[in-house]
Amino acid sequence: MQRKKTSSLKKEIYDSILKEVVEGIYKPGDIINEKNLIEKYGVSKSPIRDALIELCNEGVLVCHPRYGYDVVRIDEKEIKDIVEFRVMVEVSCLKRAAMVMTKEDIEELRSFTINECSGDDPNTTLLNHWYNNGKFHLKLLSYSRNKYCYNLVEKSIGVLTRAYVQRNWEKWGVQSIKMGCENHLKIIDYLSENDAEKAAQELERDISSFLNIILSVY
Repeated sequence: MQRKKTSSLKKEIYDSILKEVVEGIYKPGDIINEKNLIEKYGVSKSPIRDALIELCNEGVLVCHPRYGYDVVRIDEKEIKDIVEFRVMVEVSCLKRAAMVMTKEDIEELRSFTINECSGDDPNTTLLNHWYNNGKFHLKLLSYSRNKYCYNLVEKSIGVLTRAYVQRNWEKWGVQSIKMGCENHLKIIDYLSENDAEKAAQELERDISSFLNIILSVY
């Protein structure tokens, strides 16, 4: 029972630290130390250290012995590699999904996309829009029924989100943006027309456009 409680504490602390990294509260150059976290969460050192070690193992943080933990800065080469990886995996999975998707699946995807679309909400922030964008890509990928690809792309989206925040953190949470989901609806239209090739081309353009979005400075 005690082991389960400690594991649960570690998960809560892990999720909290990761959320603050993603949202830019912790930025590259900020030192995170165990003592401050123990005071912040009011727990023992063990779950704090376990959470920090896991974040280090996942490449979110880097440990500086006897000093603390720093947020890993994601460089331009890694961003480009991840976008290239996503194109290869997601386009391949879309072509596979197109062979098995039913009309009901396509309409489900359309309804999901419209419901998640942020275009009509004037208060939607860049971060909200980014999350909605990721939800579409993961939903589309889910129709390929390949959990391994899904998990890898989900992780990749998380890394790209951190990369975007690191370059534009001062805008998160304060700048609203009106962005539609026209590109995503185009992909769905091509799927409904049984044109997997055009759907794949549109998906590749959509993913590749992330490079300009992430590397731009607002």
